[in-house]
Amino acid sequence: MICKDILEDAQKLIGGDRHKDYGDKLVNHQRIADLWSIYLETKIRPDQVSIMMGLVKVARSMHNPQKRDSYIDLAAYASIAGEIVERTPDAFESEGDRRGRLTAEHIKKLNKEKK
Repeated sequence: MICKDILEDAQKLIGGDRHKDYGDKLVNHQRIADLWSIYLETKIRPDQVSIMMGLVKVARSMHNPQKRDSYIDLAAYASIAGEIVERTPDAFESEGDRRGRLTAEHIKKLNKEKK
């Protein structure tokens, strides 16, 4: 039951007042990604922000593995990263996949026009 309790606490954390306090998870993480991208001079995606924040929790758990809060936060950041990926599928499309999709859409449109 400990795993279930940690996941339930993580769900309460991301489903509670955080949205009211910080806004939409994707928008907030995109803002962080944009700021980190400027500072690091390399493109950072919002899902990577969640993963890196999770790594902060991993590092903290290395110092104090008995701190339950680190595991709750880690579960919460993992779920946020997953949500961001689900909400932004085009951000993960390779250039080849994008071109293939656009070509297929164009051919489909041409075939409809011929009918």
